[in-house]
Amino acid sequence: MRSLTLHPPKTWVGKAGLYGVPVCLALALFWWLHSDAYLVGMAVAALAATGTAVALWTLWQEHARVVERNGASEAHSQFLAAAEANLDAFSLFEAVRDRDGLIVDFRFLYVNANTERLVGLPRSRILGRTLCEVTKVSRQGRLFANYCRVVNTGEPLSEDLPIKDSNIKASWLRLQAVKLGDGLALTCSDISAAKAAGEQYRQLAEFTDSIFQNAPFSMIATDTHGLITAMNVAAEKLSGYSRDELVGKSPLTLLHDEKELAARRSELGPGDLQRDGFYVLTAGVAAGEMDEKEWTLVRRDGARTPINLAMRAVTSGEGAVSGFVGIAFDITERKQMLDYVTHLATHDQLTGLAGRALLQDKTVQAVEQARRYGTKVAVFMIDLDQFKRINDSLGHVAGDHVLVETANRLRRAVRSTDIVARMGGDEFVVVMPDITSLADVEQCAANLVAKLAPEISIDQHLMQVTASVGVCIYPDFAADAKHLLKRADSAMYVAKENGRNQHQIFSLDMLKESVDRLSMEHALRHALANNELHMHYQPQVSLTTGAVTGMEALLRWTHPKLGKMAPEQFISLAEETGLIVPIGAWAFVTACREGKALIDELGMDLTVSVNLSPRQLQQRNLVQIIENALKASGLPARNLEIEITEGMLMVNSCGNLAKLQQIRELGVGISIDDFGTGFSSFSYLLQYQVDRLKIDQSFVKKSVTDANAAAVVRTIIAMSHGLNIRVVAEGVETDEQLRFLLRRKCDEAQGNFVAAAVSAQDFITAVRTPGSGILTLRNH
Repeated sequence: MRSLTLHPPKTWVGKAGLYGVPVCLALALFWWLHSDAYLVGMAVAALAATGTAVALWTLWQEHARVVERNGASEAHSQFLAAAEANLDAFSLFEAVRDRDGLIVDFRFLYVNANTERLVGLPRSRILGRTLCEVTKVSRQGRLFANYCRVVNTGEPLSEDLPIKDSNIKASWLRLQAVKLGDGLALTCSDISAAKAAGEQYRQLAEFTDSIFQNAPFSMIATDTHGLITAMNVAAEKLSGYSRDELVGKSPLTLLHDEKELAARRSELGPGDLQRDGFYVLTAGVAAGEMDEKEWTLVRRDGARTPINLAMRAVTSGEGAVSGFVGIAFDITERKQMLDYVTHLATHDQLTGLAGRALLQDKTVQAVEQARRYGTKVAVFMIDLDQFKRINDSLGHVAGDHVLVETANRLRRAVRSTDIVARMGGDEFVVVMPDITSLADVEQCAANLVAKLAPEISIDQHLMQVTASVGVCIYPDFAADAKHLLKRADSAMYVAKENGRNQHQIFSLDMLKESVDRLSMEHALRHALANNELHMHYQPQVSLTTGAVTGMEALLRWTHPKLGKMAPEQFISLAEETGLIVPIGAWAFVTACREGKALIDELGMDLTVSVNLSPRQLQQRNLVQIIENALKASGLPARNLEIEITEGMLMVNSCGNLAKLQQIRELGVGISIDDFGTGFSSFSYLLQYQVDRLKIDQSFVKKSVTDANAAAVVRTIIAMSHGLNIRVVAEGVETDEQLRFLLRRKCDEAQGNFVAAAVSAQDFITAVRTPGSGILTLRNH
């Protein structure tokens, strides 16, 4: 506790009290010398008592004043400590008034350290000066008037203010002013970062809403109970309802056929029979997966429209399902076209027989039925002997006549339940279900050979056309439809080798399999060790300068026997078997090494893009693999870009976010491949800090013929630029597509029209030699 010290009183009352004591004593003495003794005694005593009381009262008042002054000092110290510790800028002002009492300015009485930093001046150059001197606040401005109103009325002020003064170290301030005496206490909070984040999220919201509203397909959002919460323009057109009629009022099941929902409910299982219709629509997506099925949409006028509906769950950051999104489009024309195309695809136009695709389906069905009921299926592969001689000698018209007659003879030779198909050329297939014995098969095969043997009249010429027939039986010599057909074909070739015009039933000694899945997997396992894998690089060209800005690394495999293998033949196999893990690690190392060599050789700052598969993204040591590849190759991290698909963002999104953030911390870029084909939330564009978007080639392909696709491309480019995200159009195949992208100010393009994927050495030649493989934009 600070000690208290009495000081001479400074007030007139204190001084009068202390000075009055000696005066009273003097008067008492004088009276004693000139008056009666008794009266003198009484007077002296009275004066002494009065003086003493006055002195004590004066001393007590002085003591109280000292205590009050020390307390105020402590409060002042506490105020200074609190003000300096304040994270915001804090200032005290007194009002400066003119002779008429009007406020003409505000003088700084106190500023804390944050105020010094905010205005960029030390407090020694601030205190004592006025607000209008230190800042650019105008006496005629609205802010100055607001400050005056606070002082004059006592009403506090709180507002967010954009700052245009270059001396102020903030772009946005939140001002809070309260009256303090004849002045102000002003707190200034720097909210620049919060305002910038808000603006970024506003742009993202506009981006998302624009995609939602301009999508060429119906999009309807619901809550977890199925109540419609949002729908776009396409959904209004498709359903016939307006948003006002459905949003917040009706369930999604209003748009579906109740009988169809009931039928689908029975397919889910006995435990789901009591579930409501919305559960049937979302049963496959509750766990975060996308479910796509064909449904019947009931329009407002009662008309029924076939639609393709893709449902997806919307999840929160914690993984909880917060709603659902249904994306649908009318498939009426598609179904009509599909029926027509299906007929063309499944039937032979010349003979009217089932074609190869329908044969495959019917054979699978026959095998499944035989497996269920324990029966047999026989497949007869029929090939006309010396048919080429007929075409060469009599022409294709005569050959077609032979094929039609052969088809008619086969129809008459089999049962109505049997399947007769033309594989192509002069090959026919008969599938006979419900075969009971091998003897029946032998009889049927001999009958087919006999029925095809009679002569055929062609332009007054009699031609004898024989056939070789190969037979395979399920389940005796084949376990599925694929091997049933393949082994029947093998038996047919044996029949030809044995002299034609006969049948041959498949046996185990004919088992000569081509390279199947097992051998393919075996070969792929040895591809790395045998140096059969290599990388090709497809240039990416700036649509602004025409210069090559980067390349996408693409995996290639040359099989020693089968030759060049298409990526779709082995990438999925590698993913399923886990071979993508060592192959992917090799691809990273190779792409980084060869990419670094290309950059050094060409003397250009190029980006090397490497595709990342879903299996690789789940690797725990993925970041270490990338880091090791960069260190081993010497490729700067900023020159490497990882390409992932939209769907990969939605699987284990929290874990993926952390892993991709670690990759970004290495300095590696992130690109979203095939953008526009998935349904992930656009908020991930901010969460994952994407560097580039690659517009899916399906949108690029349709952009010059489909107004909706063009609108989507324009929107993606515009909103991506608003978020400072570069856009690459992939799959550019025509000059019209390129011109469209140039008009839309797309950043970069990639595709066979621009440049094909080539080896590293050919990449150098293509870049260095004009017209040798990379399109020039000079004439575009």
